[in-house]
Amino acid sequence: MKIIGVQQGSDEWHAIRASHFTASEAPAMMGVSKYQTRTDLLKLKHTGIAPEVSPAQQRIFDQGHAAEAAARPIAERIMGEDLYPATAESDEHPQLLASFDGITMLDEPWENKLYNQGLADQINARELDPHYYWQLEQQLLVSGAERCLFMCSDGTEENTASMWYWPVPGRVEQLLAGWKQFEADLDAYEHKETKPEAKAAPVLDLPSVSVQVSGELAIKDNFSVFETALRDFVENRLITMPQTDQDFADLESQIKTLKKAESALDAAEAQLLSQVSTVDQLKRTKDLLHKLARDNRLRAEKLVKSEKEARKVEILQAAKRALSAHIDRTNASLKQVTMPAQNADFVGAMKGKRTISSLQSAADDELARVSIQVNRLANEADFNLDTLDEMAANHRFLFSDLQNIVWKQNDDFTALVKTRIADHEQAEAERREREEAQLRERLEREQAAKHQAELEAQRQAIEAQVAIQDKAEPVTEPAAHFIQPTRTKVDGRRDQVVSVLPPTHGIACQTIPDDQREHAPMSQRRFEPRPGDEMITITNREYDELMTESRMLAALMAQGVDQWGGYDRAREELGL
Repeated sequence: MKIIGVQQGSDEWHAIRASHFTASEAPAMMGVSKYQTRTDLLKLKHTGIAPEVSPAQQRIFDQGHAAEAAARPIAERIMGEDLYPATAESDEHPQLLASFDGITMLDEPWENKLYNQGLADQINARELDPHYYWQLEQQLLVSGAERCLFMCSDGTEENTASMWYWPVPGRVEQLLAGWKQFEADLDAYEHKETKPEAKAAPVLDLPSVSVQVSGELAIKDNFSVFETALRDFVENRLITMPQTDQDFADLESQIKTLKKAESALDAAEAQLLSQVSTVDQLKRTKDLLHKLARDNRLRAEKLVKSEKEARKVEILQAAKRALSAHIDRTNASLKQVTMPAQNADFVGAMKGKRTISSLQSAADDELARVSIQVNRLANEADFNLDTLDEMAANHRFLFSDLQNIVWKQNDDFTALVKTRIADHEQAEAERREREEAQLRERLEREQAAKHQAELEAQRQAIEAQVAIQDKAEPVTEPAAHFIQPTRTKVDGRRDQVVSVLPPTHGIACQTIPDDQREHAPMSQRRFEPRPGDEMITITNREYDELMTESRMLAALMAQGVDQWGGYDRAREELGL
C-alpha cells in the first residue's frame, strides 16, 4: 500500500480520484450501486465532469461527515487503536485507490456509514448487500489487511452497529475482473449526450364542441369547425412512429387529447338531446366524429405499447449479440477449451423499467456483469492451463474432462492434477511390479525346466555309463577282498536279503587312497576290516538302490558337483 499525502475533500484529492478507480466507485462498476449506474460512472470517468451536488445531497454529505467524526472514538475503542484518515493506492494494482475513513498503524481500515435501520439490520445479521461489500473488498485489497471494521452510526452508542468484515474467497478476483472490463469499456466509450427526461410537449386542444337549439328547429353547432380540426390533428400531428422517449411522451399526451374529444362529443350529444327530441342528422355526425377520435386513440395506445415492446426487444437482442461476440473473442483466446454457458438475465434486469434510457442502462449493466464473469473465468482457465502444461506435460491423457474442470480455482485445480498424476504413477508402478513378478515367475519356471532337463540328461548318461560298466570284465587283484552276496530266506521267501560277508569272490574291489575314497563309487571302494566291525544285513532291493546311488554320486562328482552351489551346505546337513 502506498499512502498518498492529500487531504480528503481537497482539490488534490479530487484530482487523484479522477485518475484512479476508487473503492467507493466499485459498487457502481459492478452495477449494484444504489446511487449511480455503471453507465453514469463510465461517462464520469470519460468526461471528468461530475454532476452538481444539490443542496439536499450536500446536507446528507454533511450529516455523514459529522457522524463519522462523532463515531471515530467508538471505533477506536472497538479496535483498540488510534485511527487516522488516509488515501492510498495498491502496490500490486496501482490503478486502484481507497480513501479510508480511518486506518490504524497496523493498516486495519475502518469504514462508517450514516446510521439507518436497514443497514444496521444487515450488519447485525452479518449479511451485507453488494452495494456495501464491494467497497470493503477494494479497501482490503489496497491496504493488504486481513479484516476491516464496518460500522453504521450517527455518533451515538445507541445508534451504532458494527461488524468485522473479512474478504470472501473469490470476490477479489471478481473485483479485478470487473475493473479490467470497465477499463476496456472506458477505452471504447463514445459519449452520447444524455437527453433530459422526456416530457410531453403542449398539445393544442381541439375546439370545444357546442350545440344550441334556437327556437324549436334552429340548431347552432360548430361540428364543421371541430371536424376540420380533428381531422388535421389525426392526419398531420398525431405521431404514428415513435422512436425516442420524447416521441412516446408526446404520443401519450395526444392520446389524452383524443380521449377528451370523445368526452366532449358525448357531452354535446347529451346537451343536444336535452333540448330537442329529434336530431338524427346531428347525432349521426356526432357518432362519426366520436368513432374517428376513439379509433385513432385506440390505435395510438396500441402503437405505444407495441413500439415500446419492439424497442425493448431490440435492446435485449443487441445485448445478447454483444455478449455472444465477447464470448466468441474469449474462446478464440482460450483455444483449448470453450466458455461454459453463462446465465445472463437481461429480461430480469430490464423488468420494471419504463423509459428507453432506463431499459438501455439496465441491459448495459447486465452485459457488464456477465462480461466480468466471463473474463474472470477466462483468467482462471488461462492460469490452470499454464499449471497443466507445467505439471502434466507428459500426462495430458489423464485430463480428457479438461473442459469441465479447467474453471476450478487454481488451488483446487492444482490439487486435482497432483492427485491424478500420483494415482496414475502408483497404478503404473503396481502394473510394472505385477509384470516383473510374472516375468520372474516365468524365468524361474523356464530355468527350473532347463535344470530338470539337464539333470535328466545327466541321469540318462550315468545310467548308460553304469550299464557299460556292468558289462565290463571284473578286475581281479590278488590282494583284493570281495563282497560275496549271499541270498537267504526271509519269512520263507528267497532272494530277499543280502548278507554282506568277508569277501572271498564275486564283485572286485580295490584299495583307494583316503582323499579319493569319497569320490569313488561304492562298488570300487575297498574297506579293510577293523576290529569290532559289525556286519549288517540288508534287502536285495536296498542293496541295488545303494549301488545305483553310489554310481550316480560318482558320476556327479566326476562332473564337478562339488563346485556347485549348495554342495557344501548339503555336506553340512549330512554332518560331513
